[in-house]
Amino acid sequence: MKIARLNNIYFYFLCSQLIFIPIYFYHTPLISETINTNKAIWMHVIGIFWSAVGYVTAYFASFLLIKKNEDKRYSFNNTFYICSYMLIIAGTIIVILQVILFVPFIEYISQLFSGDFNIGLRDAYSLSSYEGGLPGIIKMFAYAPLSVYLMSLGLLSFTTLNEADTHRLKVLSLVALGVIVIRVFFALDRLTIMAVLLANIFIGFKKGYMKNIRYWVFIALIFLLAHYLSIKRLENVGIIDFILLYFKLGLVNFQLMIETVSEYTYGFSTIFAPAYFIFTFFNLPTPSFFDIHSAWEWNPAQYFSSYAFQDFGYFYFILFYLIGITLFFIDLKALKQKNINYSAIYFIVLYGVVSFLFVPAMRGVDFWVALFIPLLLNRFAQAH
Repeated sequence: MKIARLNNIYFYFLCSQLIFIPIYFYHTPLISETINTNKAIWMHVIGIFWSAVGYVTAYFASFLLIKKNEDKRYSFNNTFYICSYMLIIAGTIIVILQVILFVPFIEYISQLFSGDFNIGLRDAYSLSSYEGGLPGIIKMFAYAPLSVYLMSLGLLSFTTLNEADTHRLKVLSLVALGVIVIRVFFALDRLTIMAVLLANIFIGFKKGYMKNIRYWVFIALIFLLAHYLSIKRLENVGIIDFILLYFKLGLVNFQLMIETVSEYTYGFSTIFAPAYFIFTFFNLPTPSFFDIHSAWEWNPAQYFSSYAFQDFGYFYFILFYLIGITLFFIDLKALKQKNINYSAIYFIVLYGVVSFLFVPAMRGVDFWVALFIPLLLNRFAQAH
């Protein structure tokens, strides 16, 4: 019961951010040990503290608001399901097409399951339209299957449904999950696997599946898939080694960001980062702050704290404070007030905030498309 009470977005965010504290003591030959990360770890802890302050602030502020229980029974018309399946199909076609434009389908599959996979083949998935890939406005719908899957889990978990819609949403979630498996083999996308894993861990605690053998078999299969794809993307580096390496890299690059950045991006490295897509799509000259860079070690990858500092310097903690407030109200709306829109996006937000450990998903326009899809599909819901 105690664990169930802590089963909310902020708790997952807090635990994921605390992972960086023991990472301070982790060493790897791939990253220089001459870089002192004392300042980075302290600023990381300060950021966590301010997120807690924001969460507590929102908690007390909520007593001043009118509490409205929206626990209604919902039903979805056929248009909802037709559009959902169309989005799943479209997302799958986009992912596969982006790869087979450069590599024949059979050749890609053959190499993927062989011992001599050429990681350069995966680069085909990342190619821009200028390099022969699909236009960005099309590729951003590649996350549609994941969006529909997480939406269906959220609706099943937090809203009151009739028996028919419960069954249809379960079928929809299974179809979307099957398509997601296909997607990750072409995109080699570990973030998608993390999103599926997080949602199912949350549901496992919420519904008491922790003693169910089939549940743990499913979780194990997700880890094995993540491990297999990790080895394909970075030779002989499994999923655990990759995570440790990436976290250490993030902490080191945060330290270098603090030491070397002298100009700030004022939100365009975090919450306004998708604006870069808009400037590029309309061939507009990009503002100078999009080209602000800092020193980095081994790989330029950053994580949320670094981007927050790149945005606002030593006022970076304001973003953490706002995150704490935002996550409280999402928890309140979905878990207690049973708001259908917050329920539909709950697991998308969950993977979005846990992705702060890596390059935050919110920096990409595809994340915002994934967030928008459930809100659009909910227009076809009826409350009773």
